[in-house]
Amino acid sequence: MGTTRRKIVSTTASPRDAAAGRMAATPEPVHAETAVAPVGPTVPWPRPFDEIRVVDSEYKGEGRPIAEPDLARWILLQPRAPWSTTRFIDALCWRLLGNGVPLSRVSLFTNTLHPQIDSLGWRWWRDRAVTEEFHFERGLENSPGYADRPIYRVIEQGVSLRRRLEVDRSEFPLLADLAAQGATDYLAVPLSRLVRRYAAVTWTSDRPGGFRARDLAVLEDIRPALAVVMEANTVRRAARTLFSIYLSSEIGERIFDGQVERGKVQHMRAVVMASDLRNFTNLSDRLPGEVVIRALDDYFEYVAVAVNAAGGFVLKFVGDGVLALFPTDVQGEAAAVSRSLDAARAIVARLEEHNAALGTRSQSWLRAGVGLHIGDVMLGNVGSHDRLDFTAIGPAVNMAFRLEGLTKSLHRPVLTSRAFAELADVPLHSLGFHPIRGFLDPAEVFDLPEHGPAAAFTQEP
Repeated sequence: MGTTRRKIVSTTASPRDAAAGRMAATPEPVHAETAVAPVGPTVPWPRPFDEIRVVDSEYKGEGRPIAEPDLARWILLQPRAPWSTTRFIDALCWRLLGNGVPLSRVSLFTNTLHPQIDSLGWRWWRDRAVTEEFHFERGLENSPGYADRPIYRVIEQGVSLRRRLEVDRSEFPLLADLAAQGATDYLAVPLSRLVRRYAAVTWTSDRPGGFRARDLAVLEDIRPALAVVMEANTVRRAARTLFSIYLSSEIGERIFDGQVERGKVQHMRAVVMASDLRNFTNLSDRLPGEVVIRALDDYFEYVAVAVNAAGGFVLKFVGDGVLALFPTDVQGEAAAVSRSLDAARAIVARLEEHNAALGTRSQSWLRAGVGLHIGDVMLGNVGSHDRLDFTAIGPAVNMAFRLEGLTKSLHRPVLTSRAFAELADVPLHSLGFHPIRGFLDPAEVFDLPEHGPAAAFTQEP
């Protein structure tokens, strides 16, 4: 099988949870959708099959057969929750064993919608009493070795495949390996068609003679119910993931949990960070479109990584700008100010590294300004009756963007308000009072002590 990259978080179920098929709402260990949700740099491909398969978690259940008189009904009554899939599969496999189906290994595959993840999978082993969750990174269809897998035909074409491993000389290396380990029968069947491909399940037995007619009838009888549950969980999980990717995980959760009414807002005290890319119009005019998009993605990546690492969240990308928030409700205002300063410094440092790597003659240097202010904001949906935008509004947001606008004329990469500077854990440098567009009175503006008037990355190369 080769080397599979692993990122393991192990959990153990109580006997009650295992018997219930993870019907309790206990959070699953970190999943591919959440653990890999931040979108990173594009990785070159095609890459070997085993390199794009990443193990995310292992679940160790009770590990004993459980008799279930009506398996199809049991499947349909399971909670529709994205975090229940691993335990659901574990509980299902032990119930199939309890009903006499001689399983040794089971795998399920389903597609998803994610910029970095191609598909999701789960694998159960009877002898290890473990159910593993994994994902495939983008590029699966072009990965060397994918077409040589028995599951390829099932996922791509929606056809069933069975190999009696005691008598059939399999054309698939994987099945030859399973046979060498004692497997006697292998059955792969499609479920629902989801996001370009079929979801699929594979059943493996190690009983002499393999699956009998009764076993196959049981597996076929539960297939429609299993398809319904996997489709519901996949769609729900994909929706939650897309909300998080396009709106940030914090806002995505709010919307997914029902905060969709127009005009309804929540009040939040937070540090507001406004960042904007310098000379983007000129950059767009001089460089090919593909280069501009890559540069914009780099900039957004630098800002988002710094903000997330410091405990904030990106609320939205606005053209070539970024609006981010650092809530004060958990650790207090001083901590939010300190964390946002860390993020601002990280953005400055990363842009300087980016430009240094390009060299002094590059036409695609990235320069940006950052404005920081602390105050009250309103979070909620605004827009027309059939087209909404979840955003933050209020004077604090306006002030942060006006401070960001001053960074260009004052030749500083980062500027803050007095309210922000008074909470900082390091002395900030006052630049005096300046008119702020949209505000009646001038405001005192501060910069970071390490930034002089000739901060390199805000100047033309």
